[in-house]
Amino acid sequence: MNELYKQDYENLPPDEKAAWNYDHYLRTRIAIDKYFVSYGLDVAMVTGMMERAKELDVRYQTMIDLIDKKLLPPLSQELNGLESLFADLFREVLRPLPNEIKY
Repeated sequence: MNELYKQDYENLPPDEKAAWNYDHYLRTRIAIDKYFVSYGLDVAMVTGMMERAKELDVRYQTMIDLIDKKLLPPLSQELNGLESLFADLFREVLRPLPNEIKY
């Protein structure tokens, strides 16, 4: 299994590969394979948060891609729609407060 992970790591887009340390990628990949085994609103919410975070850290794009590879084709489009809605929600709700409201 580690050889497959190593091959996937080597085939990452250059910007994503540059952002990862292989050991961290390996631990993350193992965790995704272990904990993302079924899909529902919880995974859609996590992926939605990652969609927002990828703007600041390209490694989240890698994780999104790994999770998406595990989706069954009939669910993929449906869940991608939910993930997109959650990303929009998190972007709206978690955006920085205007300076005049900060404490």
